[in-house]
Amino acid sequence: MGRVGYDSLEGILRLSTAGEAQPDPFVVEVLTYHAALELEMDEMLARSLPRAEKLRSGGLGFQQKISVLNAAWQGDPESGDNLAKALVRFNDLRNSVAHGDSKKEVAASHKNLIKAVAQIDPNQREAPSPYELAISICGFMGDDPGGAAALRQMRQIDDLVNELLPELFRRPVKDASA
Repeated sequence: MGRVGYDSLEGILRLSTAGEAQPDPFVVEVLTYHAALELEMDEMLARSLPRAEKLRSGGLGFQQKISVLNAAWQGDPESGDNLAKALVRFNDLRNSVAHGDSKKEVAASHKNLIKAVAQIDPNQREAPSPYELAISICGFMGDDPGGAAALRQMRQIDDLVNELLPELFRRPVKDASA
């Protein structure tokens, strides 16, 4: 129908092959938390703009939402700029994985996101996951001054459950009856 020589059968085969591949967990995590951050930006915009309902659903893309959120930011201007940079870098990572960039390019985008989030959460882990980076961004947007403490506590619980307890159970237990 498009009269450009596109072969529908070849296209269907390419789609089918792509659908059979196991999804990369990192890619799934990036796409999931990118979408979740977009919903949180919508929430911030709804609270920041007196007539936020005038922003048509689907009318703004991720980049435009970042710009409007930064323009409406009522906190310290530098912190708004740092938040915007972290959100842009998350979007860059999303675009990198969604468009099938090379592993080197994806790693560079992830590294840039980590650096940007370090500006708003200097206490992040050495190699944070997309989930942890999204949590840091979301925590930064909040007005709760205890948000940073809650994030630290979540990290400590994570260390306990995923690092300390497994290590404890790997050690041999001394027989108390001997």
